[in-house]
Amino acid sequence: MTSIYENEEEPIIPEETIQILDAYHQLLITTDKILIAAVNGPGVGYGLSSIALFDFVYSDPDAYFFAPFVKLGVCAEACSSFTLPRILGRQRASMLLLANERIGAAELRDAGLITYIVTSDRLMPSVMQMAEKITKLPSDSLLANKSLLMRAYREELLLANEMELRVLRERARSQEAKGAIRAFLEERKKR
Repeated sequence: MTSIYENEEEPIIPEETIQILDAYHQLLITTDKILIAAVNGPGVGYGLSSIALFDFVYSDPDAYFFAPFVKLGVCAEACSSFTLPRILGRQRASMLLLANERIGAAELRDAGLITYIVTSDRLMPSVMQMAEKITKLPSDSLLANKSLLMRAYREELLLANEMELRVLRERARSQEAKGAIRAFLEERKKR
């Protein structure tokens, strides 16, 4: 079988990419800005794991979410090993992170991960309406309250990010992950 890698010793995820993820995650965790996510389509992998770091999450009703980390031989990221069990419960988080199960937007809203479900034609107008509403609020009070909301979790999120990226570096070098990615790409070629 021809390798998809020029050098079998190279990780499937370059160190530079992991460093960018680290910086981005730290920014999401430590920012005092209000973060709003809009999901209009499948939330796969990072599209699921990262939304728990946002303050408000809007989703199309037809969106579905899953995390094929185990199937691809890698691991949870974007602090999802910390956030998803706390928001969804450990068993539902296990369905996503361990068993690659799909969950719909309505179920994630009912569990507390998604804030609002809005049809795709109203998705961005609704997000912009919330952003405009927030900009009209007293900014010092808004920032103080966001800081209080995040205070209890910030250090744990930073630690989860550090641990996940350490494991991701290991997994990215593993033959298991390389084989899983190779199999995934071969499967896609057949379609």
